[in-house]
Amino acid sequence: MKQLKQTVAVTLFALGLATTVTTAAEEKSMEELSQELANPLAQIWNLSFQYNHTQLSGDALDGSPTIDTTLFQPVLPIPLEGGYTAFARPVVTYIKGPTAQIGGSYNFNGFDLGLDDSSDFGDLILPVGVGKVNKIGWSYGVGATFIFPTSNNDLLGSHQYQAGPTALLLWANKDWTIGTHVQHWWGIKDDGKSNENPIIKAAHDKSLNHTDMQYFIIKNLPDAWQLRASPHITYDWNAKKDNKLTLPIALGVGKMIKIGPMPVMLMAEYQKTLISPDNIGNDSTIMLQANFIIKNPFGSL
Repeated sequence: MKQLKQTVAVTLFALGLATTVTTAAEEKSMEELSQELANPLAQIWNLSFQYNHTQLSGDALDGSPTIDTTLFQPVLPIPLEGGYTAFARPVVTYIKGPTAQIGGSYNFNGFDLGLDDSSDFGDLILPVGVGKVNKIGWSYGVGATFIFPTSNNDLLGSHQYQAGPTALLLWANKDWTIGTHVQHWWGIKDDGKSNENPIIKAAHDKSLNHTDMQYFIIKNLPDAWQLRASPHITYDWNAKKDNKLTLPIALGVGKMIKIGPMPVMLMAEYQKTLISPDNIGNDSTIMLQANFIIKNPFGSL
């Protein structure tokens, strides 16, 4: 609870700071901000809050359990010489899902998922790198991505330090933004916790080798509206044959509005999984997101 209060306090402080500097963003229209924000390499500073309500499915499940995930991502890119941009996009996760227990209803990684819910912070994800961004035409970026085992929950955390490459590639014009953000991680070291807990021991013994590819297709409409799709395809290279791939499609909308002087991008998206692991996978997700816009004081895009 103390950790949650600290996170809320930091978030409120950041939003207060955003309000004091948002007047600079008013130099651009809502349509321009909406178009630029569609580019994940854009030099606009923003504080992103995302909520995902996911319905689980799979042969190992009895019933229809769900997982709720809240993500906080501050995006504060720094422009470099030659039109390049340095980016670091930390993702703080808070997860509410079924608890782990022996002899429960749902089997997960050799253990059972109980009917009661557990809420806690998940692992911290941190992609960093350098990119070249353009309003029109091609933008790209490369770097490294890390996962830190910061979760205190036995089931919700990976219990391993992970690292690997990341890359972004997209094309944009006035009407469209189409692209992808790929991240890949290998497990490199466990979190040092005791193996007396069988769940932690199983996590330490697991060989991690997995990929996340977010694809996004965004159509800009009049009055700062958008049609959009931005789901995540995942692939677990070490899983059994029928438990490797998660492949969703999506359709959603976005709208740039103002709350007081602050531009805010609101998004809602429905994601339906076409291919998911046979054991335990995602059936569908409802995604809600708000990006609070701060003009980058160092940017020129």
